Amino acid sequence: MKELAIGQVKIGAGHPTVVIAEIAECHNGSMETAKRMVDAIKVAGAQVAKFQLHLPGWEMAPKTIKLGGVLFDDILKNTFTSAEHKELMEYCESVGVEYLCTPFCPRGAEVLNDLGVKAFKTGSGELTNLPQHRVLAKISAKTGKPVIVSTGMCKWEEIRETVQVYEDEGAKDNLVLMNCTSEYPPNNYANVRLRLIPRLQNEFEVWVGQSDHTTDNYTAFAAVALGAKIVEKHFTLSRKMEGPDHAIALEPDMLKELVDGIRKTEAAVNAPPNKDVLGDEAPVRHWAFHSVVTNRRIKKGERITLKNVRPARPGWGIPAKFLDGEYVRQLLGKRAKKNLPKNAVVYWEDLEK
Repeated sequence: MKELAIGQVKIGAGHPTVVIAEIAECHNGSMETAKRMVDAIKVAGAQVAKFQLHLPGWEMAPKTIKLGGVLFDDILKNTFTSAEHKELMEYCESVGVEYLCTPFCPRGAEVLNDLGVKAFKTGSGELTNLPQHRVLAKISAKTGKPVIVSTGMCKWEEIRETVQVYEDEGAKDNLVLMNCTSEYPPNNYANVRLRLIPRLQNEFEVWVGQSDHTTDNYTAFAAVALGAKIVEKHFTLSRKMEGPDHAIALEPDMLKELVDGIRKTEAAVNAPPNKDVLGDEAPVRHWAFHSVVTNRRIKKGERITLKNVRPARPGWGIPAKFLDGEYVRQLLGKRAKKNLPKNAVVYWEDLEK
């Protein structure tokens, strides 16, 4: 699988896990709030701020979906115009955070491409919208821009059909699949199904990430250990704010903890599987391992037996393994070259050859 990039942020083997902070509509339609959120994302260490581009008239039939209020009206109230998205894109660049955005219809994909986005992200609700993916796949094949696709609330065959669109258009190498559970938050941790991460990667031979809707960071760390190259979490300035997604989103301190925990998880997982004594382990090994130690006073010339010695700390004498198995023949029966007091660590030089 080839290396991909969201602007300056690389996706692939040998690169840090990409952390996407999903702002979505948590700015509540305020440009000032959106920019404050970008600032907080930068401070926390996440590399990408993700927004949503809504064109309600294109992406849904008006007045048909009611989630508390009428979804069409709620989106109209909170969404940014394409010009405002251009402003956000430029602000992200000035801060040093990559801008990413989700379209919800083919027209939205085209608008974002015209704005100059460096990658695309689609939500789980768009997984089966093959006409939209066809547009994205064609753009990706022409430009090399990655398309990051969430796979919540879908069936395996539906994922396969969507991947096939990118295969058909010659853009599969630019595809990233995101394991996702479309519950806000998941009813239980088993629903997160993290073992889908390696399955998705092995089955479709693409990079895989975790779009995570839990209210904490535990599953995100585990996802990285299982091979996720991207972690996406909703982000808010405060869970007390009114509006969609705030209740499940990470606040700034939690986002910082997420980034810190991911970097530590990467360090632990990516270290080579060599088993040797580390530098900081050596002093501990010196006293914590066990040696041959006398049970009682042993006189000069007396033979070593399993009755007059035992394994005990510290570890700087004859290793305790010489009191067991095939090693024991090398020790038992040897005579003491000098008197050895009780509880003395025994060294080879204390014994006759």
